[in-house]
Amino acid sequence: MCNDNTVQVITDADLVAGTSDADSTVGSLVGSDLTSVNSSVLDYTYENGRRYHAFRKGAYLIPNDEDEQDRMDLLHHIYGLVLGGELNLAPIKDPRRVLDIGTGTGIWAIDFADQYPNAEVIGNDLSPIQPKWVPPNLAFEVDDYESEWLHTRPFDFIHGRELAGAIKDFPLLARRTFDALSPGGFLEMQSLRIECFSDDGSLDKAPFTKQMVELIQEASIKFGKPMADMDTWADALQDAGFVDVVCKIIKVPISPWPADPKKKEIGRYFQVQQQQGISSYVPGLLTNVLGWSSLEVAVLLAKANSELLDLSVHQYGKLYVVYGRKP
Repeated sequence: MCNDNTVQVITDADLVAGTSDADSTVGSLVGSDLTSVNSSVLDYTYENGRRYHAFRKGAYLIPNDEDEQDRMDLLHHIYGLVLGGELNLAPIKDPRRVLDIGTGTGIWAIDFADQYPNAEVIGNDLSPIQPKWVPPNLAFEVDDYESEWLHTRPFDFIHGRELAGAIKDFPLLARRTFDALSPGGFLEMQSLRIECFSDDGSLDKAPFTKQMVELIQEASIKFGKPMADMDTWADALQDAGFVDVVCKIIKVPISPWPADPKKKEIGRYFQVQQQQGISSYVPGLLTNVLGWSSLEVAVLLAKANSELLDLSVHQYGKLYVVYGRKP
């Protein structure tokens, strides 16, 4: 667990401290270990007015369309604000071979490749939605990181971001990444827990938000890919053989309720991201897994969105950064 004494736990309890001042509603590589892109990969499916991946259809219930890509890029900006512009927190040094699993739009991998021009960077995803013009040391592949890994050369750093709800067996993933790393290499996982919190009880004024979160968690567990299990990740890394495991938990405001200017800026961006996010992952989970109708989902989202705009609700999320080193 992330509160285990054997794991270094860093909790940023002050990130959203304070009271609101607005408490009112208002390129490619060629190799045998890379999956080639063919017509079947691009044969997307459509549900709930959104577009979904075709490769390993049904493995992931979040869209891959332009709206979702915009949200992922906005979330990358939010991570930059929260992490002080850092792409990673693990103390990596001169990485030569790097893998970004579930790369999404590839924006993290692009920035990392720019920052480390001597590193060979690979990003994989179920969807070939990444740009064609990328740094020369970066390549993207269509692949499922939950399937058997076919890479024949080890990596110095493996990174995964925003994979909550996209991992069926995290202990297995931890073991695979351990085996795929060079000695001294790091695995780092970054993800927001799909849950809302408040320290002053104001979340009680947002019953539909609380209901939505409970339903998301119920559906994701039933689907087999939980969205709020990050407290188990540190243990899984240790069990896989990683050492110097760190679990950093950062509070992130979900709306611009804090008085502090920096926290307010983060909350303003996050509020927009949250509005887009609930329309991305809630419909697929509730209709396909729990059997809700599209109308029922739309009503719930409208009510939760109204609560999101109420700045007297001091809600925040928890961002987990978990990393460990292969000895």
